Parts: sequence; structure tokens; C-alpha cells
Amino acid sequence: MKNAGYYLLMILFTLSFQSVSAQEWIVPDDQSNITNPSEYNLQNVNRGKDIYLKNCKSCHGDAGKNNALPLVPSPPDVTSEKMQANTEGSLYYKITHGRGTMPQFETQLSEDDRWRVINYIMNFNSSNEPLLVDAPKINAKLLCSVNENEKKVEIFAEYEKSKGVYDKLVNTPILINAKKTFGSIKIGEAITDQNGRAVYSVPETVTGDVDGKIDLVISLDETYKVDNVVLADARVATPGETENLFKETVLWGTNDRLQPWLLVSYLSAALGAWMVILYVIYLIVKIKLQSRES
Repeated sequence: MKNAGYYLLMILFTLSFQSVSAQEWIVPDDQSNITNPSEYNLQNVNRGKDIYLKNCKSCHGDAGKNNALPLVPSPPDVTSEKMQANTEGSLYYKITHGRGTMPQFETQLSEDDRWRVINYIMNFNSSNEPLLVDAPKINAKLLCSVNENEKKVEIFAEYEKSKGVYDKLVNTPILINAKKTFGSIKIGEAITDQNGRAVYSVPETVTGDVDGKIDLVISLDETYKVDNVVLADARVATPGETENLFKETVLWGTNDRLQPWLLVSYLSAALGAWMVILYVIYLIVKIKLQSRES
């Protein structure tokens, strides 16, 4: 009886997670065979790493550390065989369209940025020469201000040329992010000129609260060690809608509302799990009572 109960428990747990377990993600042949138009070089790999850290690390974890979020299915480590078994076209398709708890980034990242993320992932492929090196980060400083009338962010950047001596940081991307509940998401970038200055005009597609306020985070890529500048309550965004819990949203987008379908999915999964646990407890009690009687 005890053996039968054990096997029954195993079957119940297997069945309870079968519906949400990973199924093979089939990518159409015409999509999986697409080659990466972004050249595999250090600049693109570094840029892809920066995009990965801001948009993907929260779920997939650090490269090679297998510390992904405990989701079902589990997000694969970028260095894993499962991840590296994908073609570049397959990765692009999956990043673009998403599935289940994997969000779609078609509206969140440009095509170029999606391909650069793939360059970063391919840096860990055994068929490629690794381009990333553990070079020390360069000390840098950022000074920023907001022109609310023109909806612009003005930036000045400099780097430590020699110990204690700073110089203008020229021709360098400045990353503009919107701070949200689950972290920050990139909304654009600006390139510094020969004077180390850059101006970023906030596009009308970026929405804030009902007053058009938004928290902006100004940063550099992973090459630099710098204190990010947070411009809180900058009135430079398009005013958002009033409270509406059922409006169309995008997961981890510039809108901090969670998608209703995802919330319902999680609540359903949680309810199902608790039902299975309670049923298992009932069976355990029943088995014990029957064993005492016999």
C-alpha cells in the first residue's frame, strides 16, 4: 500500500506540472535559417551584453552561473547547450515573438539590438572565438539636466584619462532608460560629440503618469564604471491614461501595468498547485489511516 501511495504521489506531481512544462519550441524553417546581419565583433558583442544585462538577466541570470529565475519552463543559461543549440535565426524569432513567460521584445528592442543580443549569446558558442575579456572598467562621470519645455535630456560625459585626471568622453553611446517597478528598460540612446556632450529628445511614444512625469536613468555601457544619474519625475513624457486595470499592456514595457492574461495564468497555476498539494496531503493521511487499520 505504501509503495502504491508513493507512486501515486509521483504521478500526481508529474501530471500537475506537465501542462506548464517546457514543450519543444518549433521555429519555422524560413525563420531559423536567417543569418545575423549584425557583424560578430567586439563592439556588437559588448553592446549586446549591455542590452542583455538590462532586459534579459533578470530571468536568464548571469552567463555561466545557472542562476535563472525558477520559472516553468526554466529560462536557459546563455552558455548552456540548450541555448547554444539554437540557430541565430531561431534566437531572433524567439526573442521577437516570445512565448509563455518569455516576453516578446518586438516592440521593446530595435531589430539591431535584438541581433546584438544574439551576438552576445554567440560569444559563448564553442564555434566562435570569445571576444569578451575581463578588462578593468574605465572610471567615468555623467552630468545631466532636463529641459522639460523641449522634452530633452542634456548630458555631459567624461572619463578618467589618467589617475585623477578626467577628459571629455567623445563618440560614446549614452543609454537612456525608464525606471519601472521591475527595473529599467531602455527607451533610447544618444552619442556624445567632440565636446563630450549629447542631447536626447524623448519620443512621443514614451508615456509617463497622468502628468507626463517619468523617472529617467542615464548610464553608460559595461565598459565604464560610473554612477548612473536618476532624473526623477521628469515631465518629458506623453501623459498616460487614467486608472484602467484592463487596458492593453506589454510585459516589462514602458507601462508598469502587468498583462491581465499573465496575471490570470499565474493565479491559475498557483491555484492548481495548491489543489494538488491539498489532494496529496489527503492521500497521505488516507494511506496512514489504512496502514494503521491493516
